[in-house]
Amino acid sequence: MKKIKNLKIQFVSDNLVRQIIEGRKTASVAEIEEINVAEDEYNDALVVGRYYDVYDSALVKRATIRIVGMELCRWDSIPERLWRGETNKDADEFREDHKEYFNNPGPEFEFVAYYFALACK
Repeated sequence: MKKIKNLKIQFVSDNLVRQIIEGRKTASVAEIEEINVAEDEYNDALVVGRYYDVYDSALVKRATIRIVGMELCRWDSIPERLWRGETNKDADEFREDHKEYFNNPGPEFEFVAYYFALACK
């Protein structure tokens, strides 16, 4: 059986990486146009079932996660498993935390939520 190389992912802050390592953060988001393209050397396309080495801001590998699911979401209807997986207390806090990330989206704005499990630290 051929061993498949892990893909790479880097989160926007080391605090998010710490939350992943602690097992608190189990979800994240991306714009629809971004999920199927590699952003750079440390951000591969997102694929359900694949393992990703998680890198911090210093480009040090800190953990490995596996993407276990994705779903299409709307700004006016944030799923509970997403806001909880993002470590928010409710959907309103999620919106406040991601308003600038998504450039002040309107209620019908759609994006992709992806869910992951910590595979190893």
